[in-house]
Amino acid sequence: MSRRWLGTLVSVVVTTLSVLTMSSLGFGVVLGLADRETALPCGQVPGTPVPSEGDRHIAYEGAPHEPYRTMPPTSGPHSPRVITPGIYREPVLEELQVHALEHGHIMLQYAPDVSAADVTALERIGRRYPRDVVVAPYPALGHGIGLSGWQRLQRLDTLDERAITAFVTKVAGRYDHSWRHGATDCAGP
Repeated sequence: MSRRWLGTLVSVVVTTLSVLTMSSLGFGVVLGLADRETALPCGQVPGTPVPSEGDRHIAYEGAPHEPYRTMPPTSGPHSPRVITPGIYREPVLEELQVHALEHGHIMLQYAPDVSAADVTALERIGRRYPRDVVVAPYPALGHGIGLSGWQRLQRLDTLDERAITAFVTKVAGRYDHSWRHGATDCAGP
C-alpha cells in the first residue's frame, strides 16, 4: 500500500471516529436536556417551600438590608459577588449564600454541634455534586444541618445522607435567576 493511500485511509478513519464521537456526545446532551424538561411537581420536592423575599442586589457586602425570615436564608437581598460551589471551612456570609442560591446551587451547612465524621460525610456529598453544592459551617444554626435552595429549606437534627442527596438532586437547578423547566416556587398563595 502506498504512503499516500495509507494517509488517506488514516484521515478517513480519524474523521469518521471524530464525527461519531461528537454525534454521540451531542445525542447524550439532547437526552440529558429531555430528562430535565419537566420539573418535579411540588409534592415531590424535598424540604419546605418558603415565600420569596425578593432577589435584590445590595450595594456592597455589609450594606444594611431587611433581615432574612428564614435560617438559613432562602432568598432575599444579596451580595453582587457570588461564590463558587465547593467546600468552605469558614462560614459563608448570608448575602453570599443567597447569591449562590440564586444561581441554582444548594447550601449544605452545619452547626457547631455536628461531629467531625458527619462534616466529612457532608463534604463527601458536596464533592459528588461539584457544580451544585456549597458545604460550609454555619454557627447561627445552633444545632444540626441546614439544607437550602432558592425558596426551599430543610433542617435535619442529624446526618441523613439519603435525605441530603434527595434534596441536592431534586432542588439544585430548579431556580437559576428564574424558575426552570416548569418549576415553580411551590409556596403558593
